[in-house]
Amino acid sequence: MHLLRRTAVVLVAAVGSIALAAGPAAAAPNAQDQEFLVGAHQGNLAEIAAGQAALAQATTPQVKEMGQMLITDHQTLDGQLVPVAQQLAVTLPDAPSASQAAALARVQSLSGAEFDKAWVALQIESHRATLALGQEELAEGAEPSVQALATASAPVVQHHLDMALAAAGALGVPTSVPAGSGGDAATSTQDLGLAVAGAGLLVLALTALVAVRRRHA
Repeated sequence: MHLLRRTAVVLVAAVGSIALAAGPAAAAPNAQDQEFLVGAHQGNLAEIAAGQAALAQATTPQVKEMGQMLITDHQTLDGQLVPVAQQLAVTLPDAPSASQAAALARVQSLSGAEFDKAWVALQIESHRATLALGQEELAEGAEPSVQALATASAPVVQHHLDMALAAAGALGVPTSVPAGSGGDAATSTQDLGLAVAGAGLLVLALTALVAVRRRHA
Protein backbone atom coordinates (compact mmCIF):
# COMPACT_ATOMS: atom_id res chain seq x y z
CA MET A 1 0.00 0.00 0.00
CA HIS A 2 1.20 3.48 -0.87
CA LEU A 3 2.94 5.31 2.00
CA LEU A 4 0.59 8.28 1.88
CA ARG A 5 -2.45 6.02 1.83
CA ARG A 6 -1.16 4.07 4.86
CA THR A 7 -0.64 7.34 6.71
CA ALA A 8 -4.13 8.51 5.75
CA VAL A 9 -5.69 5.31 7.08
CA VAL A 10 -3.94 5.82 10.42
CA LEU A 11 -5.13 9.42 10.61
CA VAL A 12 -8.73 8.55 9.74
CA ALA A 13 -8.78 5.79 12.34
CA ALA A 14 -7.43 8.24 14.91
CA VAL A 15 -10.24 10.66 14.12
CA GLY A 16 -12.76 7.95 14.93
CA SER A 17 -11.07 7.22 18.25
CA ILE A 18 -11.04 10.90 19.15
CA ALA A 19 -14.72 11.29 18.31
CA LEU A 20 -15.57 8.42 20.64
CA ALA A 21 -13.33 9.81 23.37
CA ALA A 22 -14.95 13.21 23.14
CA GLY A 23 -18.34 11.72 23.98
CA PRO A 24 -21.49 13.86 23.96
CA ALA A 25 -19.79 17.00 25.26
CA ALA A 26 -21.28 20.27 24.03
CA ALA A 27 -19.45 22.04 21.23
CA ALA A 28 -19.89 25.22 19.24
CA PRO A 29 -19.03 24.67 15.60
CA ASN A 30 -18.93 27.87 13.57
CA ALA A 31 -20.40 28.41 10.11
CA GLN A 32 -17.23 27.14 8.42
CA ASP A 33 -17.30 23.91 10.46
CA GLN A 34 -20.90 23.32 9.42
CA GLU A 35 -20.11 24.15 5.79
CA PHE A 36 -17.25 21.65 5.80
CA LEU A 37 -19.30 18.85 7.34
CA VAL A 38 -22.14 19.31 4.86
CA GLY A 39 -19.84 19.82 1.86
CA ALA A 40 -17.52 16.93 2.70
CA HIS A 41 -20.46 14.61 3.31
CA GLN A 42 -22.04 15.49 -0.02
CA GLY A 43 -18.64 15.12 -1.65
CA ASN A 44 -18.31 11.63 -0.18
CA LEU A 45 -21.75 10.66 -1.46
CA ALA A 46 -20.93 12.07 -4.90
CA GLU A 47 -17.63 10.18 -5.09
CA ILE A 48 -19.24 6.92 -4.01
CA ALA A 49 -21.83 7.36 -6.78
CA ALA A 50 -19.07 8.21 -9.26
CA GLY A 51 -17.18 5.09 -8.26
CA GLN A 52 -20.25 2.97 -8.84
CA ALA A 53 -20.72 4.57 -12.26
CA ALA A 54 -17.10 3.75 -13.15
CA LEU A 55 -17.54 0.11 -12.20
CA ALA A 56 -20.64 -0.08 -14.38
CA GLN A 57 -19.50 1.89 -17.45
CA ALA A 58 -15.73 2.32 -17.62
CA THR A 59 -13.85 0.57 -20.40
CA THR A 60 -10.31 0.84 -19.02
CA PRO A 61 -8.97 -1.10 -16.01
CA GLN A 62 -7.36 2.07 -14.62
CA VAL A 63 -10.70 3.88 -14.38
CA LYS A 64 -12.44 0.83 -12.90
CA GLU A 65 -9.69 0.54 -10.28
CA MET A 66 -10.11 4.19 -9.39
CA GLY A 67 -13.86 3.71 -9.16
CA GLN A 68 -13.50 0.96 -6.58
CA MET A 69 -10.95 3.05 -4.67
CA LEU A 70 -13.38 5.96 -4.48
CA ILE A 71 -16.13 3.75 -3.12
CA THR A 72 -13.92 2.18 -0.46
CA ASP A 73 -12.13 5.34 0.68
CA HIS A 74 -15.07 7.72 0.68
CA GLN A 75 -17.25 5.23 2.57
CA THR A 76 -14.51 5.13 5.20
CA LEU A 77 -14.21 8.93 5.32
CA ASP A 78 -17.96 9.36 5.60
CA GLY A 79 -18.12 6.74 8.31
CA GLN A 80 -15.84 8.98 10.39
CA LEU A 81 -17.58 12.24 9.48
CA VAL A 82 -21.19 11.32 10.26
CA PRO A 83 -20.67 10.60 14.00
CA VAL A 84 -18.85 13.93 14.43
CA ALA A 85 -21.70 15.78 12.72
CA GLN A 86 -24.19 14.01 14.98
CA GLN A 87 -22.26 14.95 18.11
CA LEU A 88 -22.21 18.58 16.97
CA ALA A 89 -25.92 18.53 16.03
CA VAL A 90 -25.19 19.37 12.40
CA THR A 91 -27.87 18.03 10.05
CA LEU A 92 -26.46 16.35 6.96
CA PRO A 93 -28.21 16.02 3.59
CA ASP A 94 -28.95 12.53 2.32
CA ALA A 95 -27.79 13.07 -1.27
CA PRO A 96 -25.12 14.87 -3.29
CA SER A 97 -25.82 18.46 -4.29
CA ALA A 98 -27.88 19.16 -7.40
CA SER A 99 -24.80 20.33 -9.28
CA GLN A 100 -22.85 17.20 -8.31
CA ALA A 101 -25.70 14.95 -9.43
CA ALA A 102 -26.05 16.84 -12.72
CA ALA A 103 -22.32 16.63 -13.43
CA LEU A 104 -22.29 12.86 -12.90
CA ALA A 105 -25.43 12.46 -15.00
CA ARG A 106 -23.71 14.22 -17.90
CA VAL A 107 -20.77 11.82 -17.63
CA GLN A 108 -23.06 8.80 -17.41
CA SER A 109 -24.79 9.85 -20.62
CA LEU A 110 -21.55 9.07 -22.47
CA SER A 111 -20.10 5.69 -23.35
CA GLY A 112 -16.82 4.02 -24.19
CA ALA A 113 -13.66 6.11 -24.23
CA GLU A 114 -15.68 9.32 -23.98
CA PHE A 115 -17.12 8.19 -20.65
CA ASP A 116 -13.67 7.34 -19.30
CA LYS A 117 -12.22 10.72 -20.30
CA ALA A 118 -15.17 12.71 -18.93
CA TRP A 119 -15.16 10.68 -15.72
CA VAL A 120 -11.46 11.35 -15.10
CA ALA A 121 -11.92 15.06 -15.83
CA LEU A 122 -14.78 15.18 -13.32
CA GLN A 123 -12.64 13.52 -10.64
CA ILE A 124 -9.86 16.06 -11.13
CA GLU A 125 -12.33 18.91 -10.72
CA SER A 126 -14.17 17.42 -7.75
CA HIS A 127 -11.09 16.40 -5.80
CA ARG A 128 -9.49 19.81 -6.26
CA ALA A 129 -12.70 21.33 -4.89
CA THR A 130 -12.60 18.94 -1.92
CA LEU A 131 -8.99 19.86 -1.13
CA ALA A 132 -9.92 23.55 -1.25
CA LEU A 133 -12.83 22.94 1.15
CA GLY A 134 -10.47 21.24 3.59
CA GLN A 135 -8.00 24.11 3.40
CA GLU A 136 -10.79 26.57 4.18
CA GLU A 137 -11.75 24.52 7.21
CA LEU A 138 -8.19 24.49 8.54
CA ALA A 139 -7.92 28.25 8.03
CA GLU A 140 -11.32 29.33 9.35
CA GLY A 141 -12.86 26.47 11.33
CA ALA A 142 -13.25 26.59 15.11
CA GLU A 143 -14.08 23.03 16.18
CA PRO A 144 -10.98 20.82 16.61
CA SER A 145 -12.79 17.57 15.79
CA VAL A 146 -13.94 18.99 12.44
CA GLN A 147 -10.50 20.33 11.63
CA ALA A 148 -9.10 16.88 12.44
CA LEU A 149 -11.45 15.39 9.86
CA ALA A 150 -10.27 17.89 7.25
CA THR A 151 -6.64 17.14 7.99
CA ALA A 152 -7.03 13.37 8.03
CA SER A 153 -8.94 13.31 4.74
CA ALA A 154 -6.44 15.50 2.85
CA PRO A 155 -3.86 12.76 2.02
CA VAL A 156 -6.65 10.44 0.80
CA VAL A 157 -8.12 13.12 -1.45
CA GLN A 158 -4.66 14.10 -2.70
CA HIS A 159 -3.93 10.48 -3.57
CA HIS A 160 -7.18 10.27 -5.56
CA LEU A 161 -6.27 13.48 -7.38
CA ASP A 162 -2.81 12.12 -8.20
CA MET A 163 -4.41 8.97 -9.61
CA ALA A 164 -6.85 11.01 -11.68
CA LEU A 165 -4.06 13.19 -13.07
CA ALA A 166 -2.06 10.09 -14.01
CA ALA A 167 -5.12 8.62 -15.74
CA ALA A 168 -5.66 11.92 -17.54
CA GLY A 169 -2.16 11.71 -18.95
CA ALA A 170 -2.72 8.15 -20.15
CA LEU A 171 -6.09 8.97 -21.73
CA GLY A 172 -5.11 12.31 -23.25
CA VAL A 173 -7.36 14.38 -21.00
CA PRO A 174 -6.13 17.98 -20.65
CA THR A 175 -5.67 19.40 -17.17
CA SER A 176 -5.35 23.00 -16.03
CA VAL A 177 -2.33 22.38 -13.76
CA PRO A 178 1.13 21.68 -15.30
CA ALA A 179 2.21 18.11 -14.69
CA GLY A 180 5.75 19.15 -13.66
CA SER A 181 8.91 17.27 -14.54
CA GLY A 182 8.31 13.59 -14.00
CA GLY A 183 9.94 12.37 -10.80
CA ASP A 184 10.23 15.90 -9.42
CA ALA A 185 6.46 16.30 -9.63
CA ALA A 186 5.89 12.95 -7.94
CA THR A 187 8.33 13.80 -5.17
CA SER A 188 6.65 17.15 -4.64
CA THR A 189 3.25 15.50 -4.28
CA GLN A 190 4.60 12.96 -1.81
CA ASP A 191 6.25 15.68 0.24
CA LEU A 192 2.97 17.60 0.31
CA GLY A 193 1.09 14.53 1.50
CA LEU A 194 3.62 13.80 4.21
CA ALA A 195 3.55 17.41 5.35
CA VAL A 196 -0.23 17.33 5.58
CA ALA A 197 -0.09 14.03 7.44
CA GLY A 198 2.41 15.47 9.91
CA ALA A 199 0.21 18.47 10.49
CA GLY A 200 -2.68 16.07 10.93
CA LEU A 201 -0.93 14.25 13.74
CA LEU A 202 -0.44 17.55 15.54
CA VAL A 203 -4.08 18.54 15.08
CA LEU A 204 -5.23 15.12 16.25
CA ALA A 205 -3.07 15.37 19.36
CA LEU A 206 -4.53 18.77 20.17
CA THR A 207 -8.03 17.45 19.53
CA ALA A 208 -7.45 14.54 21.89
CA LEU A 209 -6.34 16.97 24.59
CA VAL A 210 -9.49 19.04 24.09
CA ALA A 211 -11.63 15.90 24.25
CA VAL A 212 -10.05 14.80 27.52
CA ARG A 213 -10.54 18.22 29.05
CA ARG A 214 -14.19 18.24 28.03
CA ARG A 215 -14.77 14.85 29.58
CA HIS A 216 -13.34 16.04 32.88
CA ALA A 217 -15.01 19.45 32.80
